[in-house]
Amino acid sequence: MDGVGAAVVPAMDAVEKLFGEHTELELRNSALGGGWNNHQYDQERHSALVGLEDTEKELVARLLDDNEKSLRVISLVSEEPLGKTALARKVYNRLDIRQHFECRAWVRVPKDLAYKDVTYRGLLLIILEQIPRPQFTYLELKSEEELSAMIYQSLMKVRFLIVLDDVWTDGVRFMLAYPFANVLNGSRIILTTRDCNVAWHDDLWNSHLNLVRLSDEGSWALFLKKVGRPQNSSDINNFREDILRICHGLSPAIMLLGGVLSTMESSEWSRVIDLVVAAHFGKGQLPLSNFVVLSYQMLPYVVKPCFLYLAVFPKAYEISIRRLLLLWLAHGFVQTSPEASVPEDVAKKYLEELVCRNMIEIVRWKPDGTPKTCHMPCYLYDVFLPKAKDIGFLDLHHGESECTSADSLEFRPPFVSFNTRKRDRNNWRRTFKEIINRGGFLMLKVLDLEGIFKPVLSKKLGIMVNLRYLNLRWTKLNLIPALIGDLPRLEILDLKYTNITILPCSIWKANNLRYLYMNNVTIQKPSNQPPTNLEVLTGLRIGSKDPGIYGLDRCTSLRKLVLRCHSESALKTAECISRLGNLHTLKLRSMDPFGQPSNLVLSPLEDHPSLSKISLLGVIKDHRIGNLPRNLNILTLWYSELTEDPMRVLGKLPQLRVLNLFASSYLGQEMTCHADQNFPELRVLKLWYLEKLELLTVENGAMPQLRELEIRSCEKLRSSEGLDQLPALKELILTYMPQDFVEDARKRLGNNYMHVIHGNIAHEVWDRLQSLEGKTVKS
Repeated sequence: MDGVGAAVVPAMDAVEKLFGEHTELELRNSALGGGWNNHQYDQERHSALVGLEDTEKELVARLLDDNEKSLRVISLVSEEPLGKTALARKVYNRLDIRQHFECRAWVRVPKDLAYKDVTYRGLLLIILEQIPRPQFTYLELKSEEELSAMIYQSLMKVRFLIVLDDVWTDGVRFMLAYPFANVLNGSRIILTTRDCNVAWHDDLWNSHLNLVRLSDEGSWALFLKKVGRPQNSSDINNFREDILRICHGLSPAIMLLGGVLSTMESSEWSRVIDLVVAAHFGKGQLPLSNFVVLSYQMLPYVVKPCFLYLAVFPKAYEISIRRLLLLWLAHGFVQTSPEASVPEDVAKKYLEELVCRNMIEIVRWKPDGTPKTCHMPCYLYDVFLPKAKDIGFLDLHHGESECTSADSLEFRPPFVSFNTRKRDRNNWRRTFKEIINRGGFLMLKVLDLEGIFKPVLSKKLGIMVNLRYLNLRWTKLNLIPALIGDLPRLEILDLKYTNITILPCSIWKANNLRYLYMNNVTIQKPSNQPPTNLEVLTGLRIGSKDPGIYGLDRCTSLRKLVLRCHSESALKTAECISRLGNLHTLKLRSMDPFGQPSNLVLSPLEDHPSLSKISLLGVIKDHRIGNLPRNLNILTLWYSELTEDPMRVLGKLPQLRVLNLFASSYLGQEMTCHADQNFPELRVLKLWYLEKLELLTVENGAMPQLRELEIRSCEKLRSSEGLDQLPALKELILTYMPQDFVEDARKRLGNNYMHVIHGNIAHEVWDRLQSLEGKTVKS
């Protein structure tokens, strides 16, 4: 979303005082009260694009206009926050746009961007990181001129789409004139801005789309969607006139007000509407600040610090949901009760509450419909960053290293990094040294170094007696000091995507450890007395050892387990897993010492009560595929080497929503999805690298809910039957597939559903995916 500027801030104190007297309204239907089930999010409900349908169509038409070969800049312009960024993001991710443009890049332009400034260099690097080919190396050593030339040379070869989001100055066009040279192939730039002077009206290469406030019809449609009510809701029609008057077509106001009212009975609505009106001391239309403050004041008190904490992250920063929830937990923001004893589940409810109230915007989603990344809408960030500072909740320090520390009366200052570039390693060291010199090092609860290249951990790490969360993900560290087990309050240790392969046995002394993230790591000496509070354990390699010597069967609180074993330990491993009654996510790899798949055993898992997500890498005997738990939602198979078509058996799983068959999971020539065993809930099906598959048949009535089908590098697949009978299909993705199969699919479906990728990009993505999975096997 767009920013609203600083003008709303001065009136906040007076407005907040009035709202502060009226915060006892009962939140009967809020997410905290169980209003949503199993953390399932309604993606359509939480879209802000009602009323922008015509603008979206016009934008797409200009992007796909084959009659205009010259480079064109399309500016989305509005002084107010009317959804410029949300519209650009939706179009950027559309299937037809992804298919049309070989290369896409998204760049949020800093407000203080100036030519020859360090931020301009960062902008060039951001673009280069999103160009899929060629493989660039030593970018941190290149000059600005060299980086600019590399972008120019790469984009000359492809039709590209670049989004420049939130541009404040017209100087940007001069900086980008060379890298984005006109190559007469239909390339496009989308530019979002609040300043009409930035929109380049006098530029022949530019066109612009002005976003305006919603009509009454559009406003009411958006409001109804936000409160989750149908058009004929007679109990709220009496409020229509008042709501349209006070929101005046401003979409953020509609979303925020709708977010508050969606948590309440309609009988309480008049009191809230009266509050919004009473808090306006001037004349004319109601300012957005009224709705902003109302939304914050009406939050349950336990959720307020979680919301304010988002201001720790830079503006528009795409925050991993995993990372955000763990930070909330580490700071003690999450309050549990006997009815909800799992803190992570409570944290997810807090997130749901903020999403429901439109105070957090989901940026990307996982295939199972749960959120992957998010951020605070920019118009809220502009208000709450200074507010968080004013009340002493945050003390932010943004520097060249992009590292941020925060201070609070309620929690000790975290050290959180947002940088991923090697060139800023020295800047990080300076910033970290300042934290130590300020004397707050020993009291640090959070040390989050995600993305810092090979940070040097201080020798004082072992005496950080208050440290709860140590995040070293993506740091490429080679070693972790043995004193890691001496941290008495350590609850979360994230070593994922590092070069660490051996963990010191002192880790067993960390009795409070609840989350341990690793990649294919052995522990020096097994122990049958592990931290029994473990809820997440990923990346442990036990080889042929009995998992009992690690005490895994005593970790009954485990909810997620990622384990690598060997065929010799496969049975005992499965028996151990069957005793973990709270486990809902399992990734199990059975591999021999040479990195090749070995046998898996499934029979002990058949009656597991809670397993819902399973990923299996290893050989599965055909008759054992029926031993999978019945409650599965997501199933992924790698190198299973099944010779009999598994679809009849898998189609019986009543709750299966996502099925991924990867890399020799099936070795047969024909695959049939049957009408009588029809995958009743399947939404996503992916078939990758099934090298012998020649014919895919979908019987009429099979997979009635399937929305996305992706087929990748099935090089012998020549035809399919029944794809045109999938009633819910929205997306067919064909990656590195034979041309005759592509043409056959096009005849059956047309181009509306299809996204076709040719070339070696598929292999590059596949190699990277395999490296992240920690495998040495090749397709």
